[in-house]
Amino acid sequence: MSGYILAVAGAALLMSALSVILPGGKMGAFLKGMSRLIVFAVLAAPLLTLMTKKEFTFPAAELGEDEGYLSACARLLEEKDEREIASLLQEKFSLAATACVTRSPKAPFPMTKIRINLSSDCISGQDGHIDIADSIASALSQTFACNAADVEVVWEE
Repeated sequence: MSGYILAVAGAALLMSALSVILPGGKMGAFLKGMSRLIVFAVLAAPLLTLMTKKEFTFPAAELGEDEGYLSACARLLEEKDEREIASLLQEKFSLAATACVTRSPKAPFPMTKIRINLSSDCISGQDGHIDIADSIASALSQTFACNAADVEVVWEE
């Protein structure tokens, strides 16, 4: 019963919105007439149930996520972040680096992993590698509001 009431209310709201939006003239009159027929069909649906002695139900709509769209959005954000991280590392640390960002395909697309590839010849000594890796992780966690543990700095030969 509540589905029927919602259908009648929805059809009536749709018709009233269309009557304001639709143009005048023959096309407007035709579309208004069609919307009235739709409202009449929704109102008459219970009569059809009585005549055929079958239960009349409005099917429930199922909503779902568009996973392809969400993945594409996540990938666009990843590419943007990779460019920004490379620029930040160049400006703040004078390092030429490449970044690989992974974001979750679920909104609001949180960062799950940041991998920074640096050349090992740009820093001398093992202690220098550790210090710069910690500094990079700290700077990225502050700038991109991510967890410093999710930042991985990889030294390439």
